Amino acid sequence: MTPPIIPLPYIGRNLLFLEEALDELEARGITSPLLFRASEADKLARLLEHGTDRAGYPGERPWTDGPAQGRPIRHEDVIFATTADEIRRGEREPERSTSLKKFAVIARPLFVAYDARCFVKLCDRQYEYGDPARKPAALLALFPVTRVDPVQGWFSEEAGLAYRALVRSIHGGAMVEVGSWKGLSTAYVGRLAARRGVALHCVDAWEGSSDAYAARYSALLAAEDVPGAFEANMEALGLRPIVHRLASTDAAARFAEASLDLVFLDASHDAAAVLADLEAWWPRLKPGAILAGHDHNEEHAGVLEAVARFAARAGRAVEVGGGSVWWTRR
Repeated sequence: MTPPIIPLPYIGRNLLFLEEALDELEARGITSPLLFRASEADKLARLLEHGTDRAGYPGERPWTDGPAQGRPIRHEDVIFATTADEIRRGEREPERSTSLKKFAVIARPLFVAYDARCFVKLCDRQYEYGDPARKPAALLALFPVTRVDPVQGWFSEEAGLAYRALVRSIHGGAMVEVGSWKGLSTAYVGRLAARRGVALHCVDAWEGSSDAYAARYSALLAAEDVPGAFEANMEALGLRPIVHRLASTDAAARFAEASLDLVFLDASHDAAAVLADLEAWWPRLKPGAILAGHDHNEEHAGVLEAVARFAARAGRAVEVGGGSVWWTRR
């Protein structure tokens, strides 16, 4: 059986790419223990024919690395690979090599997913085929990688993954992201929302802010077509959000009450603007729907103040996760 070939965009955010690959595998019912390997796009045909990019070369080479030295293992019967957890660990440990970190030295990467049950671990990141004659059976999927220019923004990978977790908790319906800028936060949830049948609305006036960053935003908007950059980034990522070029509270008025499953706020950070956003969007949420936002930390006292005041008034508890992402339920 030919493994699926699944093109994926890559913006230089390794954990986002990993989550997208895992989602694509899960959507196809591929949930077995996994190993991942970085390869090159020009080895796609070799992988499809042999199950590994190390096979099909003339001559035999013995394996001469690691604790297996001295045992006659064919070179093509061993791969370097990492698990999803090892990739996550590698992002926390700069010196640790992983399959995704190898993208930095590969011009046209190809990400390869294997069934880990088909291998015997030799040592850290080295695996031998349990049955070398059945290499193709171990190959689960191939991800040709399209490099996309990094999206400029102020959204950490930790925040992006926390945002994804909120979107993952809903299915169908509609969500709103307030404050998209060039689309970095949107990149973390766009494909996931589409996969889960969630209509994604992006709200941004692209006219600056009323907080301490106002001068900086005005300078950036004067120097560059930021909404045009957002549009170009969405096109490069294959995302098609519904865009509302409006102030947050004006956009909120266009949505019916109790019509939304999630609203994520990341617009102006001063207390008055955040409180106005909270009050405007709260009635638009369905009962049990999620109201969330970014920058719930001491650097953004206005966000802390507004969220605390609103939550106390609404009688709701606020939770805070990775990347200073906060949320509560209607």
